Amino acid sequence: MNEKDVPSPATLDKRSRLAFLLKDTVLYGGAAAISKAFALVTFPLLARHFSVESYGIVDFFLMLTAFLGVFFIFGQDSAVARFFYEYEDRLRRRQLISQSLAFQLSLVALFVPLMHWQADRWSSLLIDAPERSTLLSLVLLQLPFVVLINFSRNLLKWTFARGQFLVMSLGVTIVQAILLVLAVLIYDASVKDIIMVCLISNILFGLLGVYLIRRWLTLPTDMHYLRELVPFAIPYVIIGGLAAFVPTLERSLIDRLLEPEDLGFYAVATKIAMLLGIVVQAFQTAWGPFAMSLYKKADAIGTYNLVLKAFTWIICVVVLGLSLIAVPMIQILASERYIAAAVVVFPLAMGLAMQAIGGITEIGIGISKRTHFSLVGHLAHAAIVVTTIPVLAPRIGILGVGVSVMIGLGLRALISTGLAQKVYPMKWEFLPSSVVLMTTLTIGSLAVFVQEQQKGNLGHGLLAFGVAAVLGAGWLLLFSAGERKKILGSLLSRVRNI
Repeated sequence: MNEKDVPSPATLDKRSRLAFLLKDTVLYGGAAAISKAFALVTFPLLARHFSVESYGIVDFFLMLTAFLGVFFIFGQDSAVARFFYEYEDRLRRRQLISQSLAFQLSLVALFVPLMHWQADRWSSLLIDAPERSTLLSLVLLQLPFVVLINFSRNLLKWTFARGQFLVMSLGVTIVQAILLVLAVLIYDASVKDIIMVCLISNILFGLLGVYLIRRWLTLPTDMHYLRELVPFAIPYVIIGGLAAFVPTLERSLIDRLLEPEDLGFYAVATKIAMLLGIVVQAFQTAWGPFAMSLYKKADAIGTYNLVLKAFTWIICVVVLGLSLIAVPMIQILASERYIAAAVVVFPLAMGLAMQAIGGITEIGIGISKRTHFSLVGHLAHAAIVVTTIPVLAPRIGILGVGVSVMIGLGLRALISTGLAQKVYPMKWEFLPSSVVLMTTLTIGSLAVFVQEQQKGNLGHGLLAFGVAAVLGAGWLLLFSAGERKKILGSLLSRVRNI
């Protein structure tokens, strides 16, 4: 790929920037939707194949893979993303990229064999599950390939290599889904077999990722770029570790505080809530390169504000809509056995929405390179989860876990946004988005309370009202007449080009 062929939103006017962001969001959203569609094939298959308790074990070890992967990625995805645009020369960029990858693989080579050697000891710290030492060993074997997949996928994203990015993003999901279906239907797969399938698919796509980015790789002449990358990345290592550790901690607390089947209920609730991730993941994938390529422009804040309002509006409607259809979704995908999970969907989805909105308004921390300020919000999130789940879960069950997660993610977004304004002040238009966000939170929380009182029809009515209210009032409240015209113009432009 030639660098001059890489498009840049910085050269566009505001309307064209919105069209650019919308195109990438739709593109990545389509990829995410296809990925989720294949995940929706395997999710009900696994949920029905295993007992509620066994499905919770599968979910735990999949989360553990993500948690451990964060440490060996060592924040290098964020560091390379930030410093890639600092250099214009391709040779310097190749050295930056190659030194970062060499550093990550060195960490894997150093620590994974030691962890595998002590697998029996480490596994005793996990949930009580059959063959947990073997399951941990299979997780450890995946880590080199998790690093390669993550690195190649991020580099393809930041270089706007959209087609190859889609191959990596969709391919691993599709292949893994096919293998899981075969394992369950033909071989009557055990929990260990499911983790083995993940290992096979990660090996295949880890190697494919290296092939796709081969033109960006070279032999490191030295490791001097690490003097920039590592200090920048260290806060992200802790942040990524917390982000991956907290979901693992949530499941460990459920295992200790609630009934065995509650771990399965919570796993299903997170899967339904993560359908929101189709929107969030698509936007965040497009937002990172878009925002960082634009921040030096004097009129960047105008574009940022329009994006903030549009995203808040869309995500709030999706949160309420997803909560409205949670019960039939669970019945279709997982069966009636998991219906108790429905009440947790709104707080989990609302937490994800607040986290995603915070990802926009805390952009100043990344721009300023003062990444250690991001730690404060993430530490607050972890502290809320640790302190409130033991209080709420014994009283209101898994709903208490969902409420704790929502409070933690909301507080994290609020703190990070405030610190971003301190280190890199920007003229954000917070009020309109805050009104829509609080309206969504109020209506959704009231609906959950009503549902807990065994008044499901009234709760569904409140959620339906919320969807209509946020959809209509948000359009008028969030955008001026001129902004509505620009948004519609961008949408029409994209439709004509389809």
